[in-house]
Amino acid sequence: MSGEKTVRLSRRYEAHGRAFESLTFREPKMADFEAIGEIAERQPFGAGGEMVLYHDDRVWKYRDRLLKRGDGLPSAADLGDLDLADAIAVKDTVASFFTQARRISGNEPPTS
Repeated sequence: MSGEKTVRLSRRYEAHGRAFESLTFREPKMADFEAIGEIAERQPFGAGGEMVLYHDDRVWKYRDRLLKRGDGLPSAADLGDLDLADAIAVKDTVASFFTQARRISGNEPPTS
């Protein structure tokens, strides 16, 4: 896998004395997965179909753990004012780590 993914935000944000236009996330590791778990599961839907149910609370925990930290970089506390489009882009980026890992491993989200 790629190791890091960067989300280019729709605009410049300022929070707690930091200005930022992008967010970088590292790839989840086993320790992250053990601590937080799956972000999605398959649920039966309709006549034999399935839908994927995301656990947003877990997505946001991954967001906070995976956000690249350092001097001048935003912290998880700085992200509360992101516009909806940028929040969705962050969620999609976290989910993409799982999609990519599942493609490599050949596993689908668990069924509950």
